[in-house]
Amino acid sequence: MSLDSLSTNLSRDNPRVIVIKDHDSQSPREGRQSQTPAPAAEQTLAVFPLPLFILPGGVQRLKIFEQRYINMVAQASRQGGFVIARYDKQFAFNVPNWGTKVEIVDFHTSEDGLLVIDVKAMHLVSLDGFYQQEDGLLMAKSRYRAHWPDDSPLTRSGELGQALQELFAQHPQLAELYPQPQFKQLDWVCARFLEILPLSLNEKEKFILPGSFRQAKSFLDTLILGQDKIN
Repeated sequence: MSLDSLSTNLSRDNPRVIVIKDHDSQSPREGRQSQTPAPAAEQTLAVFPLPLFILPGGVQRLKIFEQRYINMVAQASRQGGFVIARYDKQFAFNVPNWGTKVEIVDFHTSEDGLLVIDVKAMHLVSLDGFYQQEDGLLMAKSRYRAHWPDDSPLTRSGELGQALQELFAQHPQLAELYPQPQFKQLDWVCARFLEILPLSLNEKEKFILPGSFRQAKSFLDTLILGQDKIN
């Protein structure tokens, strides 16, 4: 995949702005991405099913208009965040047993009067004990889930970093979410590419495993740079 084709896809789909819908009715920001485990005790959090893939350090902009999700935002401010989980009808409650805990880092009201929030991914979580509140908001018990470990190879990002920097320059709406991008940090660059590539969520999910960093790097070298190697 060339950088031009990825840029065209981004322009067409604009995946960085997600409008929150009711799926049931239809059937300060950047730094080293943290891998520090959350407290060992489980935490009950709101779970938001979305056709979205976000890894630690990633930022997404969400438009909110349903009352249940406005309630979720208020709840998140007290509980330190909520969970974004992949929407998939094959699972009970339409989500798998994992997700990404996010925190709200910015918010404003759009011209059409909707609440717009920017959320930043903190870490992955395992999920169980699902239930729904009276307002229909999905809740679950969440526990910290390791992703790429702190000792992942952090060599210079090289050509991948340059390619991502070019993509940011072409798409100001994407760059706006990352005032302090980490283009020289290899794991950060790989994570951002995996989020924005036009791949199925099932394809992307294989890169959530703790030992998948080298596989992700090799995959991106081949897909973005046309190199069948790991630097």
